[in-house]
Amino acid sequence: MNRQARALHLALAVLTAAGSALAQDKASLAWPPPPDAARIEFVQTFGSAKDFGWKRSLWRKFVDWAMNENDISLLSRPFALAVDSQGRLIIADAGSRDVKIFDTRNKSVKAIHGYKSRYFGAPVSVAVDDEDNIYVSDAGAGRVLKYSSQGRFLDFIGGPEGAFKRPASIAFNPVNRWLYVVDTARPRVFGYSKDGRLMLRFGEAGIAPGQFNLPTFVTVDREGRIYINDTMNFRVQVFSVDGKFISQFGEAGDGSGNINRPKGLAVDSEGHIYVAEGMFSTIQIFDLQGNFLLNFGEEGAKSGQFRIPTGICIDRSDRIYVADPYQRRIQVFQYHPEPKRQAARASWGGKS
Repeated sequence: MNRQARALHLALAVLTAAGSALAQDKASLAWPPPPDAARIEFVQTFGSAKDFGWKRSLWRKFVDWAMNENDISLLSRPFALAVDSQGRLIIADAGSRDVKIFDTRNKSVKAIHGYKSRYFGAPVSVAVDDEDNIYVSDAGAGRVLKYSSQGRFLDFIGGPEGAFKRPASIAFNPVNRWLYVVDTARPRVFGYSKDGRLMLRFGEAGIAPGQFNLPTFVTVDREGRIYINDTMNFRVQVFSVDGKFISQFGEAGDGSGNINRPKGLAVDSEGHIYVAEGMFSTIQIFDLQGNFLLNFGEEGAKSGQFRIPTGICIDRSDRIYVADPYQRRIQVFQYHPEPKRQAARASWGGKS
């Protein structure tokens, strides 16, 4: 083989290897991997409005310069998030101590910094109700606050001085239209009407069903069931709309399906439960009976990888949003509902 032929052969080998690596990398962003049908696919990552291709107007740049502010769309430590009926993404940014509203229709971002002249202490969770009002859990100040869909302060949930020691995650239940607040320090869960009246409280310290040891994140499914991470009991507990214990799943360990440092919770359109696992930087998926189905993501800085994921939410189109706070970004995935007439074992890549 002459020099030119060897060079051509080497070039083809490099291109083939690069193409193979690219195909492998692309395949790695779908779970389960081929030849199984993908149930979860990576869509995009963003850490600011620029990642959407949005540009700040000259007026916005002038205002930011005049107020000596940086681009408010930059994420500092996004911790929790929610999606409203308009498709706007509401993000509690614990790093910049504000709540950012990404409006994908109008290609704009605004921020809520607190109320009146007071700034948030530590915004750690957000929720939206059926009128797109926004609720913010401020763990630093011991308050839960209510805002209009445009970010105008409306009221306190639990009173201005707060009825909470350390409010953590919050979730709005569309069935009874109550807001559920997890108070990590008590530990207890409160249910409030939209006008701020206390309707329900349940939970106490302990290890028995219905008791908690450091409850953190909460979510609600379309049937009104309540899911709560019972962090130091290494489990997820499920309750009825009125706070009655239904079931639980999880235990500590180092295998798939074990729960060690549970973070955010979400439920898709088919009732699958998503648990952000902080110890292994992955998202685990379970059915309502607590059977492990699949996990996606791993420790790392590439797309589809995480560094201690926290908040997670799923919109009406089964688009999954995951807060990756220590990498200052939100990662977006798509869940593909189970094909009709396809066995669950096959569709989950051999898991059941």
